[in-house]
Amino acid sequence: MIVHFSKGGVFMANKKNSRDLKFWIKKPKCSSCNRVLTSPNMWCPDCGEYVSVGPINGHYSDNPMNSMWDLSEFLPNFSKKISLSEGATPILNVKNIKNLQGLLLKLENRNPTGTFRDRCSSLIVSHALSKQASTVHSVSTGSYGISLAAYCATAGLKSINILPQNTELSKIEQLKIFGSELIQHGESLNEAREYAKAMNQEQGIYIPKPKENLLTIEAQKTIALEFFRIYGDNIKNILVPQGSGSLTMSIIHGIQDAICSDWLKIPPRVISVSLKKDSEMSYLIESLEIDEQEKKLLSEVNKKLKKNNGLNIEIDPNQMINDAMELAKKEGHFIEPASASVISAAKSLYEKKEIDPKNTIAILTGSGLNALNVFASKIRKIKKVVWGLAPASTCKFEILNLIAENKADNGSEIWKALGKKHTRQSIYQHLSQLEENGLISAKMKTKKAKKYTLTRKGFEALDKMRELIDLI
Repeated sequence: MIVHFSKGGVFMANKKNSRDLKFWIKKPKCSSCNRVLTSPNMWCPDCGEYVSVGPINGHYSDNPMNSMWDLSEFLPNFSKKISLSEGATPILNVKNIKNLQGLLLKLENRNPTGTFRDRCSSLIVSHALSKQASTVHSVSTGSYGISLAAYCATAGLKSINILPQNTELSKIEQLKIFGSELIQHGESLNEAREYAKAMNQEQGIYIPKPKENLLTIEAQKTIALEFFRIYGDNIKNILVPQGSGSLTMSIIHGIQDAICSDWLKIPPRVISVSLKKDSEMSYLIESLEIDEQEKKLLSEVNKKLKKNNGLNIEIDPNQMINDAMELAKKEGHFIEPASASVISAAKSLYEKKEIDPKNTIAILTGSGLNALNVFASKIRKIKKVVWGLAPASTCKFEILNLIAENKADNGSEIWKALGKKHTRQSIYQHLSQLEENGLISAKMKTKKAKKYTLTRKGFEALDKMRELIDLI
């Protein structure tokens, strides 16, 4: 996601601001050339390497926490702090899921807008005010943009969000509820990003991306500090959804601060959990449009995991959905599917005897209310008739469903799966048209048969059709 601030429409990117000198408790430093920076850049402008804030020594307090700002010794010091009481989220044990009893759950879905990103929004919008900004612009199709819109509302700032034309309706409505102005452009997040970059370059506006912005890391590290403050060395493993890599990096920095503050003696193992990319659900749950900066961040995260005996693990997205539903039914926690990746990972690692749930904590990053469409696509059991939809369109929709759910992947299997109610010729005609329109791609399964898979465009079209059917 891209974020930029503007003051009266323009804030120059290359203009030094004395306010940046004042808010750092410890100034950011390049890991390679040792350049000291004052602005919150994650990458060194000289050598391009990772920039970070060094370990900070904070004091321990056993007073109850009300928000992440109770850890202000570890955070940049802004004169005006914008807060909706984010952070200080509860930690509960798993009670009823077989083999996972005792697993600690850090419930970031209890934040004001239902996401761990509220911590970042608090710092970023506080920074915007320190810049005397009047507007915060972003490019996001997810919870980050919604969170920023909410924090801009409480700060009295204007929020503008640039997003693709095919963004899920529920996300658009949430942005509107918080008063964000929307600019829809292109069919993908990358196209929206490029449009935003071009617009910003023309206007000379300052552009800090969260994937390039140290305030993201500094805000999210408070998640780790909150549980080390309570459990210290009793935590041996931390399960983190991978996403873009920023949360994993934040947890690593939180560990460093906890050790520096003597809250922790032995660093726990960080386990970064990602999704296998060969499933329909991976397209619906995670954005697969990774830009170059995100690739750099993931590379840096992997280096740090390797250096600190961390672990990367991939899980099946379909299993993750089932685990999210089980967590709701047995524990009462309704979380977004990406959050449940850590539950699936915990089950897998327990079976391999690699973790003890009682000394492991899993971070649940967001609320299931932010991803109702994904759950709907999983639990849908009744086929609805859409009046006015041409039979050929209905057949194409059924074909896309079969391919997406791995129930059939070639013409003959699809014909049989549809009950042989269509001619073989019409099935191959539909497949040809779907391929022509870029909704599916084909490769030879055997010398005579093609194997079909959905393209990203196909997954998005299918998701939109499902959403439409649910509304009718």
